[in-house]
Amino acid sequence: MIYLITNQQQLFSDITKDIQFGTVDQLLNYFKSHKEIEVDTETEGLNCHTDKLISIQFGDKFNQFVVDLLTVDVKLFKRLLEDNLLIFQNAKFDLKFLYKQDIWPNTVYDTFLAEGVLTMGDKLIRKSLGVLVTRYTNIVLDKEMQSIIHKEGLSVRGIIYAANDVKYLGMIKEKQLVRIADLELEQALSLDNQFVRVLAFVEYCGFYLNGDKWKAKMIEDKQNLIGAKSILNKWIIDNDMKQYIDNQLDMFSNDIKIKLNWDSAKQVIPLMRGIGINTEIKDKKTGNAKHSVDIKLLEAQKGVHEIVSKYIQYKKYGKISSSFGVNILRQIVPTTGRIHTTFKQIMDTGRMSCGGKDRATGGENVNLQQIPADVRHRGCFTAQGDNTLVVADYSGQESVVFANFCQDPAILEFYSKGLGDMHAFIAQKIYPELADLTLEEINLNHKDKRQNAKAAGFAIQYGGVGKTIADNLGLPIEEGEKIYNGYFEAFSGVKEYFEKCKAQVTEDGYVLLNNVSKRKSFVDFYDDFVAIKKVVKAKGFWTEYKDHKSRDTAKFTDYYKPKAKEFFKWQGAMERKSYNYPIQGSSAEITKLAALKFFNYIKSVNLHKTVKICNIVHDEIVIECSKQQSSFMADSLQKFMEDAGKPFCPIVPLKAQPVVSLEWEH
Repeated sequence: MIYLITNQQQLFSDITKDIQFGTVDQLLNYFKSHKEIEVDTETEGLNCHTDKLISIQFGDKFNQFVVDLLTVDVKLFKRLLEDNLLIFQNAKFDLKFLYKQDIWPNTVYDTFLAEGVLTMGDKLIRKSLGVLVTRYTNIVLDKEMQSIIHKEGLSVRGIIYAANDVKYLGMIKEKQLVRIADLELEQALSLDNQFVRVLAFVEYCGFYLNGDKWKAKMIEDKQNLIGAKSILNKWIIDNDMKQYIDNQLDMFSNDIKIKLNWDSAKQVIPLMRGIGINTEIKDKKTGNAKHSVDIKLLEAQKGVHEIVSKYIQYKKYGKISSSFGVNILRQIVPTTGRIHTTFKQIMDTGRMSCGGKDRATGGENVNLQQIPADVRHRGCFTAQGDNTLVVADYSGQESVVFANFCQDPAILEFYSKGLGDMHAFIAQKIYPELADLTLEEINLNHKDKRQNAKAAGFAIQYGGVGKTIADNLGLPIEEGEKIYNGYFEAFSGVKEYFEKCKAQVTEDGYVLLNNVSKRKSFVDFYDDFVAIKKVVKAKGFWTEYKDHKSRDTAKFTDYYKPKAKEFFKWQGAMERKSYNYPIQGSSAEITKLAALKFFNYIKSVNLHKTVKICNIVHDEIVIECSKQQSSFMADSLQKFMEDAGKPFCPIVPLKAQPVVSLEWEH
């Protein structure tokens, strides 16, 4: 039965027999003995700071209560919401609206997140409520009202729609937990169900942006862009490239005009090709060759011609002007003076992401994880009023996690001796001529080799090979292979660790991130891999492959070569995931756990209304508090961050470094 609780019953004269009027006391008494309650809200819009709650729904599979919040105070249910396990679908959204009403739920189960944990890595799996209801109960929900209830409000069909949103959550939860147990994902789900309260808090708090400083930055950006374009045009003129110079006179100006549009790749490609720049790349969609002036392609060719670096600088200034300009200012919420962006809690790697489409405006939300790490940009994000920021990040988080996971003797030696410069240390190990030098000498006198070692370390951890290193550094392929082979000769433990990773993913069909949470990233193309593996592992396949290849037969071209190529494509993709996902995903879990510990602490001492968590950037947490609290909060945040690392990094401990500053810096 559906019960409508409202103080304006006369407005619902068309109510049907499927809906009865109820009371607040009736609702509270009904759930008095419940251990868990299914909860959902309907709102006028998507922003908790500007839009109102229309209704809140409480229910189970037998009865659902729809509360008209335009006439009933939601705070009447504060204790019910704070003292019970609440089952939500996409809890982060509802939690923000409850926080706005000074209601702070303590225990949450999110069916949306649970499905994310169960299917992490599979991009095609949908997780909306309608999909989950059908998937787990074989019932098809009518979601026609979803996009219009904020306009129509609690009509009869709106009441039924709202009630259905809390009718099936318990059933979904029950069946999800069976699968969670089968896959040993209880700890991963527990972390995400707790952390969603934190992420909702981050979005609720927002980050203050000093508009005047940002506008000054935008003016500087525009000047930089104009200057970079002038340099490009001057190069055209100085080199007398007549095909790009407009010879028509202008009676109002003596300036020479350039016909080349530097923002048009179609026009720039012929110029680059004409001066010997390689612009050919493989189209990821078709596999065919095409021409491009992508920055990554050009970076490796800076030494070929002076114009390349000038063009790259122009494109970088253009990117900054377009991505970090007035579009950011427009996202300041007038009622708070802050930017309230959105985060996605579970990506394929286990990391969070930020930004994406704003469903309300159709624009892009600010990605606060990709604000350029320089004082010009981050210095515009400040504490509000008389507050200050505390910014804390982990020291080499992914490198430390990697050291704990691979347990390579040489890498463990580096940390046990506190040698300091990991990149110089790697260079010392892979270049025999540097073996007798100190790390300080390498850093001072062999910066090129240190840079090569740095690039090699990052590339290899992401599944890169010698060619990857060569391409990243603009080196001959032979030099890239030499660095690659030298790395594994020096760090044999890394090679052994990668072999275990490869064996695990190809055997199980998922990447096991760690043995603490046992979180898994499932390979969405694993069935394709298994199918092609049966083909290439069949008796005689490779003998016939070699025979047909030697005779250059049509069957080699049409059958054997494509099958082998498909096999190595899937195998390579899986192996690359197995190298890096455990490092990225486990690092993300550490940061989640740290933020959760800090959030639980400030709630326990009733500081969650004055201390804000403004941003989380992979290995960094930014909070805002009063200046009087800053020293204590910095110490607390550091402690919780380092405590969070202990289960994952038992050999080499993770260290965190807090900084108190009026601006976002570190």
